[in-house]
Amino acid sequence: MTNILPPRLSWDHIRDEAEKFRQEYVRPPDKIPVPIIEIAEIDLNIRINPQPGLRHRSDVEAFLESDLRTLCIDQDLYEDPRQEKRLRFTFAHEIGHLILHRIEISQIQFAGIEEWVDFRIKMKEEDNRWFESQAYEFAGRLLVPRNQLIDKIKEKSDGIQKYRDIADDEEALKDAISKLICDDFFVSAAVIYRRINAEKIWDELSM
Repeated sequence: MTNILPPRLSWDHIRDEAEKFRQEYVRPPDKIPVPIIEIAEIDLNIRINPQPGLRHRSDVEAFLESDLRTLCIDQDLYEDPRQEKRLRFTFAHEIGHLILHRIEISQIQFAGIEEWVDFRIKMKEEDNRWFESQAYEFAGRLLVPRNQLIDKIKEKSDGIQKYRDIADDEEALKDAISKLICDDFFVSAAVIYRRINAEKIWDELSM
């Protein structure tokens, strides 16, 4: 199978791509939560192919096939309504691969799921880390736009003050804020926590 190398994309480039995607597919572009599953299935016409045990076999929850139109996804994740936030982020992550790694993915040829799993396991850890970190950044910026993140934190200033009284350090306060606003974006609190740090908005808000 072809050895696939990740592009070295800057964070600014990845965030620009996420913003361009929002402008094209999210109506209105500042809408939250972003209807990412509907965009994938309807606007992008991506076919969903649930795979039993995919996460257990390969340590990944989903991957985009080389036709760029078929998304293989762990069946338990896809069918469990309790994991909808995780599912939404997985969709955004795979769309990140579609936008950022279209050329590389189209070069990955495999005869079946097991061959893809073998390819994934043999990929160099550094290469895999580049691919995944870029898709994570795209998904985070797409589902949690920077300006809306700042606005939501400011809107909850009264509630934040209550948490401030019980939070004993800065990281605990960030964690409390993340739990307070994560439902506005319909993502996990962990995603919000990472966006607060990735967007470097803490000092800007003087929290």
